[in-house]
Amino acid sequence: MIFVSMLDVIPGKVDELQKIINTIKVPKDIKIREFLSLFGKPDYILTFEAPSEEKALSFILKFVSVAVPKTSLGMPVEKK
Repeated sequence: MIFVSMLDVIPGKVDELQKIINTIKVPKDIKIREFLSLFGKPDYILTFEAPSEEKALSFILKFVSVAVPKTSLGMPVEKK
């Protein structure tokens, strides 16, 4: 399953978020595809793979002390 999370950093928490990014231990069943910093809102986009919604939620909860996440399940677009 592919998930897309948009993270809006809580004002004053940028340094704490950077520390989490630098030190986070990604569980072996989570695969980060991309972690992008954006100019504008949202501040970051994280795309990752997880085996279930529960595992995805558990992973994203690591960021809630410093950012407001909005996460969606992504579905690949198939070419016809």
